[in-house]
Amino acid sequence: EDRAMAWKRLRPSALRTVSKSMCIGALISLLTATIIGIVFVMTIYLGYKTLFNCRYLPLKSIPVRVQWTITISDLIACGLFYAWTFVDLLLLFRPYQLKGLKTKLILVSCVIFSLDALYRVILQALGKPFYHMSALYKVPLYTFFILNIFLQNYLIAVSFNLRGAKMATLICKMTVPICFSLIVAFIIVIFIYPAYNQKHNEGKLLIAIYSPLIGVALKVISRICVQRLWNITHPGYSYVLLAPLYYLSAVMFRVLQADLESLQYIAILGIIHGVAEVVERSTMVVIDHICHVIWKRTSAPWGSFRTPRRERLMADIAIMSMLSESTAVMSVNGFLYLYQYIYLENDSLLKLLQSFALYTSVQLVIEWFFTSVSLAIETRYQNMAVMAVWRRRWKRHVLVAVVNAVPLALWTSTNLIEVVHGRFHETYQPCKMPFT
Repeated sequence: EDRAMAWKRLRPSALRTVSKSMCIGALISLLTATIIGIVFVMTIYLGYKTLFNCRYLPLKSIPVRVQWTITISDLIACGLFYAWTFVDLLLLFRPYQLKGLKTKLILVSCVIFSLDALYRVILQALGKPFYHMSALYKVPLYTFFILNIFLQNYLIAVSFNLRGAKMATLICKMTVPICFSLIVAFIIVIFIYPAYNQKHNEGKLLIAIYSPLIGVALKVISRICVQRLWNITHPGYSYVLLAPLYYLSAVMFRVLQADLESLQYIAILGIIHGVAEVVERSTMVVIDHICHVIWKRTSAPWGSFRTPRRERLMADIAIMSMLSESTAVMSVNGFLYLYQYIYLENDSLLKLLQSFALYTSVQLVIEWFFTSVSLAIETRYQNMAVMAVWRRRWKRHVLVAVVNAVPLALWTSTNLIEVVHGRFHETYQPCKMPFT
């Protein structure tokens, strides 16, 4: 026991740990999150001007030329979605693991994308653009996207010479995180957002407090699946599989906080979420160990689950959790105020900028504080090299965040705009060609 706890005698002073945690916490939650949030908001601005052009007007009042412009813009965005899955695989595996496989992966993405694009073009040619049709018309689009993911994972399993049950297991483990991202999005859009829009401030606050528990449960299952890929992926790259789920759930749930009209409620919710995030990050190892024991139906010593591979993965996940939550604050607030600037003609730009700076800074400072607390706890009391991993691998974390921010900005904005539109009923948007 003395040898196992010998690392405690080599710890720096508590004051030095706190100061380092606050500095690195500021880099993660303030500087990096702001930069990625700006990328997110710029992508949203392009979406407002193209994908969501003439969004709330009857189809008959939209000129055909504008309809085709929206469809073409959507095809470009769709191409980003299919490229997104391929780039995530490039970030997940080492180059030698994908040797001779990249061409096949690109070919699969191009074929499925061509089918997706053909479907959208046919609907537009028939005068029934999918963005003005019911949800039933969108089922083939999601089918194409999921099929693309399954086929790519199948090719990867074949390249590792896996057959039968082992192949099916690998495909399921790699597909679960992205499928859970879709499930989270559907649950929020179909159930949580409609209930949220019908409530007043107190009811909205309660929904915003408890709804993220759905994401927590799915994150635990996804982490277990990723940890079981120990013989396939490098421990320093495995977190890439979880990035879509973490960033999407952070953005989708954070809009519930940003939509609260009272700064007091926003601050209260930010503190509650901050405490919950600290508890979640600090207990990841314990929760995953319990779930692992339940899954395997066998008992295991507590120390057996803390292997070097899992320790590295937990450090990367902790960093990604901090970065995704802070980025979501900047992104969702930018989305909300950009909507008001474009759609509400009575709001002045200066007034919106002042309100955006106030509300965003309050939330970011709260996130910075709890990020620093998480870093201090995980480094000083759990011996998890979170700060060391950030210092050495921050460029890769930023790259993963940007790669996921651009497609998720286009994907989530389609649903977020409905929530914001429910709050601001009076909208003004002239129907004309983009950027004219």
